Amino acid sequence: MKKLNYLLLLVLIITSISNLSAQKKEKVITAKFGGYAHSLFTYDTRQTVSAREGLILLYPQNEKLDASGKDINKGGIYHMAVIQSRVNAKFTGPEVLGAKTSAMIEAEFVGNGESDVNGMRLRHAFFNLDWGKTSLLIGQTWSPLFVTEVFPGTCGASAGLPFKPFARNPQVRLTHKSENWKLIAAIASERDYTSTGPDGGSNKYLRNAGLPIFQTQAHYYAGKHLIGASAEYKNLKPSLMSSTGSIENGDVMNWKNDETVASWALMGYFKLNFKPITFKAQTTYGSNLTDMLMLGGYAVKSINPMTNEASYSGIKVSATWADISYQKNNFELALMAGYSKNMGADDKVETGMIYSRGKNIGELYRIAPRISKRIKNVKFELEAEYTAAAYGDVTEKAEVENTNWVGNTRIAVGLYYFF
Repeated sequence: MKKLNYLLLLVLIITSISNLSAQKKEKVITAKFGGYAHSLFTYDTRQTVSAREGLILLYPQNEKLDASGKDINKGGIYHMAVIQSRVNAKFTGPEVLGAKTSAMIEAEFVGNGESDVNGMRLRHAFFNLDWGKTSLLIGQTWSPLFVTEVFPGTCGASAGLPFKPFARNPQVRLTHKSENWKLIAAIASERDYTSTGPDGGSNKYLRNAGLPIFQTQAHYYAGKHLIGASAEYKNLKPSLMSSTGSIENGDVMNWKNDETVASWALMGYFKLNFKPITFKAQTTYGSNLTDMLMLGGYAVKSINPMTNEASYSGIKVSATWADISYQKNNFELALMAGYSKNMGADDKVETGMIYSRGKNIGELYRIAPRISKRIKNVKFELEAEYTAAAYGDVTEKAEVENTNWVGNTRIAVGLYYFF
């Protein structure tokens, strides 16, 4: 009798599960997991300005001479990093409001700062509603100024920095596609990649201005070729309050600050795909691009003598890169070159109150040949990269003169295991 009861119970459970599955057939969410384990071996000929223990290289540090005239920053530096390794999960689900739904979460281990190397950091977290020609993305992913279809496939994580914009932002992005066009409009905030100001790097300057970043993008597709343009506008409030008087005299007075600094960026780019040869190039011109890990920023141009409130002027920068690659049978031979120039400010500024990246760099250039080979789910990369920076004296318009070139050579070997 007990065996019969157990059998009846088993049949009841199986029947219940089958009925439940049938009822929820349209509500199934599927998941696909992926990522890679990555190791990067690097050797530099001098100290560099970089992030995450040198993983993300920007440019060489300036000369620093000791008492005998020797350059303290010159000398070989070796490192191995595995923190670029990452994992992701991609989801698809039932239709909502007549749109196909999907989502993605991706994390890596570069941390959120130098003190957090090896810590897990969120890269992407968004969901997407797709109506076919039109889609709406909400969450964090690449800024429209980082064009995922047009960037140099360099060894390591730099992806052509600092010669191109590089940032992931929380955003709301509307995309419309036709046969030959893709149009994007987005509003965004700052998170891991932030603007700088009187209190260092922070997204509070954008938040306190009360407006999101406005971004737009247009792509035209001609077969396998692409030509596009992107633009951005953002507004920062560097300070909420200024003070006059002194504590010693007991006459300190605080004043509300309302001054903001507006900035903009324009980009043009293309990709020509003549398999097995691909040629990509991009030019960026704008002001206050520190949140994009580029040169430039802004500076104080005047101070109100009554309240000590500052007003600001953006520092402009231009940058261009090009990448040509030959790809066949999972083998790639490529060359990337980049150039960036500090274009200064439109106004005279207080040279001691500049909030920027590389304020004493007038020009940058890079030449980086590379080779790679993929065998099934394993990829090998080798790159030789020479980057030179022209350091000099900052002028009253935040330009740089009397420059001296300083160069660094990096040899990088990268290994990937994709899963």
